[in-house]
Amino acid sequence: MHSRLFDPRRRLAGRPFGSLLLLLTALGCDAGDETPGGGDAVDAPAAQLVERSIAFHDPGGVWGSRAIEMVWFGTGSDGGERVSVELGFGADESDFALSGRYAGASIEYETTRESWSASVDGQPSPDEETRARMRLDREAGMFWRSYYGFLAGLPMKIADPGARLDPEVAETTFEGREVHAVRVTYDPDVGGDIWYFYFDPATAELVGCRFYHDESANDGEYITFEGRAEGGGLRLPRYREWYTNDGDRFLGSDEIRSVRVR
Repeated sequence: MHSRLFDPRRRLAGRPFGSLLLLLTALGCDAGDETPGGGDAVDAPAAQLVERSIAFHDPGGVWGSRAIEMVWFGTGSDGGERVSVELGFGADESDFALSGRYAGASIEYETTRESWSASVDGQPSPDEETRARMRLDREAGMFWRSYYGFLAGLPMKIADPGARLDPEVAETTFEGREVHAVRVTYDPDVGGDIWYFYFDPATAELVGCRFYHDESANDGEYITFEGRAEGGGLRLPRYREWYTNDGDRFLGSDEIRSVRVR
C-alpha cells in the first residue's frame, strides 16, 4: 500500500453486490448539512432516532470533518477474497483514495471533487475492458468514492440531502432481535429504492439495513451488522453480511479491520 495516498495534508488527485449499486452511485458521498427528512420532519421520531444513532457511532462529529483511514476486506459467497483495500477519506469528503486489490487485480485510485485518476496493475490508463471490470467506467469515474463513502459512513450517511424519512419509527424484528426501524425513500433525482434501517432500541446502534427496488416483489438485499471498528472516537459497524431478501441467499461479507482518524 502507498501511505502517501492517505496523507491528510495532501489534496488527493486524480460490484460487490450488483443491485445496491444504482442507489449508491446516485447518492455520492458529498456531505450535507440537512437534517434527515427536511423541513417539519426534523422533530419526527424517525429523524430523532437517526440523530441518536449518529451520536452513538460518531459522538465527536468526525465523519466529514476529519481525515479517516481504514482497512476494508471482503469475501464472496464462496468465502474467497473479493476485495482487500486501504481507504482514505479526506476532511473534504470529495477527497478519497483507495489502494489494494479488487477482482484479482491491484488498483490505485484517487479522487477530488472535480477529477479522478486510477491505475490497474501499474497501468495508469487501463483499457476499456479493464475499466469496466474494475468499475472505473461508472459515474464518470467516481463510483468507488460514492460506494465506500456511503457504506463506510453509515449511519451518518442516512442524513444526506435527498433522503426522505417516514416520520414514525416502527417496532419490529430483524434477524430474530427486537429493533426499531426507519423507512427511507429518496428524491427522484437521487434514487428510487426503498430502504429500511434497523437500530438497537436501547442504544440506537445500527444493526442492519434492507433495500428494495420493488417492495411488493420482495427483491433487493439486506445487510446484517455485527461488532464495532473503533478509532478516533468513531464506532463503525465492523462486520457486514449480505443476503437476498428473496430466499435469504448469502452473497458475501465485508469487514472494517481498522479505522484511524487523522
